[in-house]
Amino acid sequence: MICVSIPSIRQVNEDEKPFTAYQVHVRVSSKTHIVEKRYSEFHTLHKQVKKSMETPDFPPKRMRQLTMRGIEQRRQGLEQYIQALLDRDNVPKSLLTFLRVKNFKTISYDSLDELGKEVPSSTHQPVMSFQSDAYLHPSTCESDLHDSLDEGVRLGLYEDMLEVT
Repeated sequence: MICVSIPSIRQVNEDEKPFTAYQVHVRVSSKTHIVEKRYSEFHTLHKQVKKSMETPDFPPKRMRQLTMRGIEQRRQGLEQYIQALLDRDNVPKSLLTFLRVKNFKTISYDSLDELGKEVPSSTHQPVMSFQSDAYLHPSTCESDLHDSLDEGVRLGLYEDMLEVT
């Protein structure tokens, strides 16, 4: 599962014209990385995704006032837009590329039935076994295991029975 948030912004003055960089926090499983994107990069992503599917509302390019309040509203809108794309059954590959997420296979709920067909049935085999019940017949049970290990297995298997009697 992918979780995305845009908790902060940063004003950049490197070029001749200053711009706002949105810090996108991307969490895949337990790993998090940060991607910094400009509004124009979000807009390019929107145009790509719009070609292949119906998209959620995208924050407008033109703003009445370029104030901190306006930038904050745009930040929230971009976060909602990305989250709405991630909530779909089929996440666009261009979004995964945009977020720099690699090796993430998207699975829809319908494909979960097919998943069982692809995976061969597992053949579980016991790791060890006893010829007879070591608790009920301790003298007849010949075990090559060390006594403390043998005792630990007995306690683990029959602990409830020992407390009852």
